[in-house]
Amino acid sequence: MTFELLLAEGKVKPQQITALHLLSAFAIIGSGSIFYFFSDQLKWWGAGLLVLGLLLAFTAMFRNKWLLNPERNRTFRILELMAALCLASFMAINRMWVPVAMFGILAVVILLAFYWEKGSGEQHVYISEEGIKLPFSSRKRFIDWREVDSVLYRYGTLTVECEGNKLYQWSIKKTRFERDEFERFCAKQAEANRSKRVKDW
Repeated sequence: MTFELLLAEGKVKPQQITALHLLSAFAIIGSGSIFYFFSDQLKWWGAGLLVLGLLLAFTAMFRNKWLLNPERNRTFRILELMAALCLASFMAINRMWVPVAMFGILAVVILLAFYWEKGSGEQHVYISEEGIKLPFSSRKRFIDWREVDSVLYRYGTLTVECEGNKLYQWSIKKTRFERDEFERFCAKQAEANRSKRVKDW
């Protein structure tokens, strides 16, 4: 028997998406400012980068809900990636290695964001006879029943109490089972495996 619990919190938090947009915006604004104010040959490129960075920052701060739409978000990520790659290439041609590293790292982070932000973003906790499989965002991915003291599901919150006073909690969005049946199953598994704990000497 396996119980599946859908978490209220998605894989990627909205503030993380916004933070990366703002980071990209500030990097573009900084480069644009340097080009515009300190280089006569790159003045127009600097002006373009300043406008792009300011528009991105304005959108991320004041039109955040509009920006969080997956299609729009992906479009902005592509623009940010193109800007980061162009700036990294320009800096590499001019042998400015610190900005190359900065924009190279930014480009890699944006590429990772493409992977991380795609899909539904739903996270689940799975509870079965084998143990408790935790969501992707957890530091620990699996809890064996030997470690579990109790499992409670009350008022939309799943609480897993483990030995050594370790506590795991998640807000649950949706379930497809009876709470009493679930808690009986968890209590039975915890009790059956308590004797298998490795004792510290």
